[in-house]
Amino acid sequence: MNKTLLYQLTETSKFMMSFVLVTKNDNVIIVDGGREEDMPLLKKYVAGRHVSAWILTHAHGDHMWGFLSELKKNNLADFDVEKVIYNFPPYDKLKGKTDVPDPAYFDVELEEALADFVKYEHLLGDKAYEVKQGESMQIDECKIDFIYTYHDGLYANLMNDSSLVFKITTPNTTVLFLGDLGPMGGDVLFEESRHLLKSDIVQMAHHGHAGVGMEVDAEIMPKACLWCCADWLYNEAEMPPWIPDRKIAREKGRGRMYGTTVTRKWMDILGAKIHYVTKDGTNTIEL
Repeated sequence: MNKTLLYQLTETSKFMMSFVLVTKNDNVIIVDGGREEDMPLLKKYVAGRHVSAWILTHAHGDHMWGFLSELKKNNLADFDVEKVIYNFPPYDKLKGKTDVPDPAYFDVELEEALADFVKYEHLLGDKAYEVKQGESMQIDECKIDFIYTYHDGLYANLMNDSSLVFKITTPNTTVLFLGDLGPMGGDVLFEESRHLLKSDIVQMAHHGHAGVGMEVDAEIMPKACLWCCADWLYNEAEMPPWIPDRKIAREKGRGRMYGTTVTRKWMDILGAKIHYVTKDGTNTIEL
């Protein structure tokens, strides 16, 4: 192939996230994959290639229900998977925990996709790989550095703030994936690893809204942004309707969350010139 190509797959379910990276040796790295209805498109771009790594950023349905559907259906037999990489909150330890900012929301977060994953995780066998913060791995010409993993104690926005943050470095380009990391997780990332964040391309945290703060984006200083956004989300108001009461949000530990319009202004200020948006279809990016 002689090229490293990143496919940012257009959404075939609501605001899903799915990436396929094809190496020069024609191997594949999958990031998330979306929901069950997104699997036909994912399979089209994987095209039967060897999947050196399937990285699951965090246990939310729009990122991993598709993976779970394939695991439950036939133990990923439709994919030639070498390794499944993840680091999820400890379900058994956190189940029933009440000393959290919003216990009802916390329970919903635990049960959405993580409970199912825990039930079927054993099927992965030696494919399962729980990555640790600070680890690096080489897949063909792509180096992957895992900069942030689950931090115990970030309970207000549990799953989003457990997102893997990792940088893929090719001979020509760096791409930073932020998953759905929120403001509090972004604070920890900034405090621990700001010196590691500079990248040419960034996957915008949490689909571009309610994600990391501008100080994180300012350390990344990307030339290009990857937005997993339908049209309505890409043009979301500064104060979206899903935050009906800012005071209540703060009390539940979910303050500093704003719509995509705010994040887009930040990226304009920071000088990002190229924007790949899933609303426009599947994007092909040479790395």
